[in-house]
Amino acid sequence: MYYALVYYPGIEKEGFHLLREKYEPYYRLLPEHLAFIFPVPEDIGLKKLENHIIRILAKWKPYEVHFCDLQKSWDHWLFLVLKEGNDRVKKIHDELYTDILAPYLRTDLPYIPHVGLGLFSKEKYDFNNPTAQLTLDKAKYHKAKSEFENLRLDFWRTIDRLTLVEINSDFTKCRDVMEFRIG
Repeated sequence: MYYALVYYPGIEKEGFHLLREKYEPYYRLLPEHLAFIFPVPEDIGLKKLENHIIRILAKWKPYEVHFCDLQKSWDHWLFLVLKEGNDRVKKIHDELYTDILAPYLRTDLPYIPHVGLGLFSKEKYDFNNPTAQLTLDKAKYHKAKSEFENLRLDFWRTIDRLTLVEINSDFTKCRDVMEFRIG
């Protein structure tokens, strides 16, 4: 089992969830989200993790972010990324990956704050090997990008709370464990 810390932006744009269901292979696992802590093993300890998150988030105040840009990642995901608020998200992410989470920081992968919209590789994505080389399905990617562009996703959200989620070991089930207020 794993724990992750996410922000749910609650996107209510007509057609958004249908497209995400069509292209995002983990659509049923977790609603659209912005990850602050990627899956870490449960042996870190729930209480220790909870105390760490509370300590870090107490230093921050709620803030606004602007979602509106699309970007393809190096491993062929289509992301909805931030136009504003990106630096704050990265700073909180970096602060969270100190102390008990320091061993889990992936320095081999760039941290790009995003909402995953879809995966466009010909191979299955492996959470246990995220740096595996994947082959882009160009036709599917360009079709999806065009469909998401037509939605004209452009919205502001206030990040004022994050949710700790528990994910089973084969990444097929997830549940919210607790919510943390920022500030």
